Amino acid sequence: MSRNGTPYHRLLNSPRWKALRAFKLDCNPFCEDCARKGMIVPAEEVHHIRPVEYERNPDRMALRAFDPGNLAALCRECHRERHRQMRSHSPRENAERAKRDAEEFWKKFG
Repeated sequence: MSRNGTPYHRLLNSPRWKALRAFKLDCNPFCEDCARKGMIVPAEEVHHIRPVEYERNPDRMALRAFDPGNLAALCRECHRERHRQMRSHSPRENAERAKRDAEEFWKKFG
């Protein structure tokens, strides 16, 4: 199966995601990371704070993908940096992040 045929990519190509993405950028037109540094830079991309593609269950993947609280409006540079940092995490840090995500999920839905 091609990468574009994965459940994750089908979500990102859906009309629902495109509408949510546009809504997020309308509500947050400036990069959230740059704003914390005192800079005003237009947001061009929407980042999933807790990665969607790590979910195996399609229903949980959709919950995470369309959760407005899991989104950050970012400029391209900050978006690339967030992904760079995520890939540089050690296995221990990844396991701790997964544990925190599970705890947050149970607080919301458990």
